[in-house]
Amino acid sequence: MFTLIALAIGCLSLFLMLGGLRMVATDTFEILSKMTVRARNDGELVPRLAFVMLWGMIFVLSYF
Repeated sequence: MFTLIALAIGCLSLFLMLGGLRMVATDTFEILSKMTVRARNDGELVPRLAFVMLWGMIFVLSYF
């Protein structure tokens, strides 16, 4: 009985997560676009990209 309840809760959670995925992707793209335009206009695009790449390298190398 508990297995069925756990399975139902898991399926419901997955359904809710997949249902909101499009909105999350749309909002993320919109924010990144606005921040890129603002950084380009302020002349801070290269330093910000370097900072993001630094943290990306730290994150990736932490798994090796």
